[in-house]
Order: sequence, then structure tokens, then C-alpha cells
Amino acid sequence: MKKIRLSKKQQYWLLQVVGWLSIVFVETINYTFFIIREFVWAYVIQFCLLAVSGLIASHLYKKLFIKPAVFEKSLSKIWGKALLDTFFITLIMVCAFFIPYIFASPELFSTTDFLIQFFGQMMNIARYVVVWIIIYYLYHILKRNQEISQQKLLMENIAKTSELELLKSQLNPHFLFNALNSIKALVLIDTDKAREAIIKLSELLRFTLNYEKTPLINISDEINEVVKYLELEKIRFGDRLDVYINLQEETLDAKVPPAMILTLAENAIKHGITQLPDGGIIEINSSANSHTLKVEVCNTGELKENENKGIGLKNSTKRLQNLFGEKARLILQSKSPNKVSVSIIYPLKYKNHE
Repeated sequence: MKKIRLSKKQQYWLLQVVGWLSIVFVETINYTFFIIREFVWAYVIQFCLLAVSGLIASHLYKKLFIKPAVFEKSLSKIWGKALLDTFFITLIMVCAFFIPYIFASPELFSTTDFLIQFFGQMMNIARYVVVWIIIYYLYHILKRNQEISQQKLLMENIAKTSELELLKSQLNPHFLFNALNSIKALVLIDTDKAREAIIKLSELLRFTLNYEKTPLINISDEINEVVKYLELEKIRFGDRLDVYINLQEETLDAKVPPAMILTLAENAIKHGITQLPDGGIIEINSSANSHTLKVEVCNTGELKENENKGIGLKNSTKRLQNLFGEKARLILQSKSPNKVSVSIIYPLKYKNHE
């Protein structure tokens, strides 16, 4: 048998109708068996009108005064708002309940008996409204906590996936083999340079293995690791590789996800320079205005038609958007007939660390 699945809107209205109709059932049982000890249709109609007013009042109040942003605040503010909402929804329902009586007998409005009945009805209806408020607020609080947990898990998975991708791409046997071969050749030619290369390689390995411990680092620190990587590659390529780094001074202390520029530099080597017999150029530029930071990595080469982003670039895009919001972008494009550019652009004020 096929299961019937209700949409969130259908579930909401089903719970609304069932919840408020429960007033009719509970109050009818209460009056019939415990208060007046007989069944009276007039009371049932009165309870039905009360349920309808509760459904209308709660729905309109929810649409007008309970915004999603409420559930992003602290618990104390959320439940403070819930208390006020309970009072106002109850007040609306009681006023709607007594309006016909006021028009029918205006003199009753000023009597003590009316005030007693009014506040008594407030206390009576508040029992049902507070249940509605608690259920509604708890649902959204739990939903918000679930979204936060899912977002946290997503970020952790992206970080782990990016880490594995980095290890596969930049610490794969080919990279290590090429770097160690270059260092081995240096040992026979220039021991001092070989020693420096070994130090750079060890520092780079340490950085790539530990970068996931912090979500963001200064661009200046990231570029230091990128320089080590490119200097190791320059041992392999020699004159076939030229590197130009132009960083706007205002961007040096700006934050960037660790190993992201390193990933872009590795892609420039892998998909650009290694494909060209005569080698080429890698340029790294950074710039910023009052709102946005841009880091661009360019390399000599051509962007193939219909070429999709690899796993590394897709993961980089996800990391950017999870850290900086939907405005963050990663753009891969041909900058000129023989140059490919990858840019990361994101706001300086970002959602997780404002």
C-alpha cells in the first residue's frame, strides 16, 4: 500500500484543526460529566465557536507576529516572546468571544461580574493557547537545532573531503616522487639548496596535514606555503616556470580558508604548466574593497570547452559558501587566448565569524 505523505503546509493545518477541535471534545466532556452533568448543545456550539476563533487567531498571529528570525535568538528571548504571544493570542480570542455580548448588552461592560468573567475566560483559554505555543515553539527550536547540526556536519564533511582531496592531489606519490627526485639531483649539485628544499617540503607536508584544525588563516600565512610549493615545483621545471605574486597590502591580514590558494596553485601546475612543452607563468593576485575580497590565480594555458570543475574546485566552492555565505563565488574562466584564471570572491564580513 502506498504511504500518504503530507506536505508541511498540510501537516500544519491538520494539527491546527485537530488541536483546536480537541477543545470542543475536552470541554464538552468536562461540562457534560463534571460541571452541569448533562449534555447541552448550546455549550457545544459555544465551544465550537471558541475553537474556530482559536484557529483563526493563532494562524493570523503566527503569520503577522511570529517571524522565523525569532528562533535564531537566545532561548531566554525565544521563551520571553512565547510568553507574550500566549498573552496576546488569548486576549484576541477572549475579546472576539465577548464582542457579541458587549454589543447585545453594553451595560455589562462596566460591571464587576463582566471583569470576573473576562479574566476567568482569559485563564481558561490560556491553558489551550499555552499548549499551542509550547508545541509550535518547540517544533521550530528543534528544527533550528537540527539545521545547525546538519550545517556543522556538512562543514565537517566538506573539510574532511577537502583534506582527502588535497592529500590525493598535492601529496600524491607523483608530487612526492617529483619533489624528492628534484632534491636528489640538488644533493649532487648544491647541498645547501637541497637542504633548503627538504626543509620546505617538510614544512609544506606539516601544513597540509594540519590545516583542518582552523577554519581560516591570514592570506600572508597561506601565501608563505604556496611559495614553498611553487619553489619546489620550480626545481622540477627550472626556467619553464615563472611565478609572479602581487598582493594588495590591505589583504595580507584578510582571512582565507587554509590550503585553498594552495589547491588553486596546484591545479595551475597540474592542468596548465605540465601540459605545455615550454612551460609558462603563474600569477597570484589579491585585491579588496570595503566589502569584498578577491584572490586570483592565473596560469598559462587554455580552458577546454565544456570543461567541468574538478572535485577540488567544487569542494573549494562549497567551503567558501559555508564559511562566507551564498555571495561567495569561485570563477573559472579564460582570461585571454593563452591564459586561464581561477578567482575566489567573498565578502569580508562573513556569517560564522562576524
